[in-house]
Amino acid sequence: MFVKWTQRIGSSERNLGEASVFSAAELTPGVAITDDREAVAVGRAHGLKVHGTIWLLHRACDQGKLNGVAAGNIVDSLVATGMRLPCSGSNFDSYIRRHLGSLS
Repeated sequence: MFVKWTQRIGSSERNLGEASVFSAAELTPGVAITDDREAVAVGRAHGLKVHGTIWLLHRACDQGKLNGVAAGNIVDSLVATGMRLPCSGSNFDSYIRRHLGSLS
């Protein structure tokens, strides 16, 4: 499975993490989480359920595991490490409403 996803995504060291995640998601079956846009496109093209970090935080909010403030704090912490995300912690709620639906 790993070899198959490595061939699909690419075999550079940078892509090995996504190949591992995609392999596990296909075997379980589960949802792969990655913020690499190219990898997301490849995964979806091959029928894999793939989402990003913001989706995962939104889902945690919908399930009552986080609130918008806590999710925003996680976003800010990730951005502080150099991660590129489509919103900041302070506009997490408004981003979610615009792109994924209302927060519960």
